[in-house]
Amino acid sequence: MSIIEIIPKKEEISKSLELSAKYNAAFEYNDFFIPAVLDSPSQIDTLISFYSDLPRDRSNDTLHGAFLDIAIHSSDARIRQISDQRMRQSMNIAKDLGIRGVIFHTNLIANFYDKIYRQNWLEKNLEYFCALAAEYPNIEIFMENMFDLEPEMFAAFGEAAKNCPTLHLCLDVAHANLSHSTLEEWMELAHPYIRHIHINDNDGHFDLHQSVGQGSINWQEFDRLMRLYQIQSSLLIENNSVAQQQESLSYLETNHLYPFC
Repeated sequence: MSIIEIIPKKEEISKSLELSAKYNAAFEYNDFFIPAVLDSPSQIDTLISFYSDLPRDRSNDTLHGAFLDIAIHSSDARIRQISDQRMRQSMNIAKDLGIRGVIFHTNLIANFYDKIYRQNWLEKNLEYFCALAAEYPNIEIFMENMFDLEPEMFAAFGEAAKNCPTLHLCLDVAHANLSHSTLEEWMELAHPYIRHIHINDNDGHFDLHQSVGQGSINWQEFDRLMRLYQIQSSLLIENNSVAQQQESLSYLETNHLYPFC
């Protein structure tokens, strides 16, 4: 079965460890993208020490990299500089933790359809992330759709990055449910490049991070598309509490849906 991941909750870590053991689930850390944390070396060191001291294997873990206000493709040199700094912080934290990958967002201005802007976004992100991946060859990088309205640019990045062996796509199914395109359109275009997936549920209007099965996403259709396009991907249960994570996993398992198929 593919790697399952959950978000560890530091304040209830014993429950996270119990759920992780039950499903042989890896962790995806959500503690390290907050700017206030990234500005505090002591907080970073404390968190790294906390997670490193847990009695578990971290080799399949990932972390969510910096994404707030990041624009590595900006025409403003100062914005590019701080974006690069945040990206490298994320990669160095992953290296210190000894984990397998980092997830970044596309940070595409979704409703800005200027051709020059979009071409620049693609070229600059490809150039930057391929170089970053080469500097950290033991850490995979996953580009996640954020509030992209269509899958074309997302898939174009995956196609352009196919010669960078550790640079892949992360499909966020809940974000896709908020877009102008169907989940099938997302998977049809992007499936050759998807190596990581985030799932939670929502109402089609707001990014609610509900338990799987509690919103408007058709999870039977998700399972059908995973089989149709033969996507072999790790899967993060992206809920904010251990109880919600268990609800999502139980729903998938009971209904024999990916990755329990």
